[in-house]
Amino acid sequence: MVVVGATIVAVCLILITAQRAWSWQTEREVRAGEDDAIAAATAEVEGLINISSSTTDNELEKLMDGASANFRTEFEEQADRLLKELKRNKVRSTGEVVSAGVVSFDDDKATVLVAAKGSVQNKKAKKAEPRNYRLRVDLDHTDGDWLVSGLEFVA
Repeated sequence: MVVVGATIVAVCLILITAQRAWSWQTEREVRAGEDDAIAAATAEVEGLINISSSTTDNELEKLMDGASANFRTEFEEQADRLLKELKRNKVRSTGEVVSAGVVSFDDDKATVLVAAKGSVQNKKAKKAEPRNYRLRVDLDHTDGDWLVSGLEFVA
């Protein structure tokens, strides 16, 4: 009877250990996915808030490379007008992301809130004016990459 009891305890311990290991691995995979989504959102936001009259087509293309097909199409439709306005107004915008966190996450979609700070200077404001930004960034997981599918300024 003692041997049976010890065997049951040993089997239970093995099962609990296996379950914990599986749970830990799953949590690591989720965290890695969240980190990748945050990195993609951060890169896209920093690309947007560092846009200026000297932004090149290559820099704009890099920004569009981080966008999903639909969002890229929307961006492309407005890119020429955006660049013309930046040049016409002699805009110089710089900034950086100060924090970002995942609001929702699954295998295919993520939403990340991003806080950034920066400054904007243009032909009307000769001195750079400080700016604070909060954005909600929606991302789609496509072919192994997190791509921005929506971007919205939030209060």
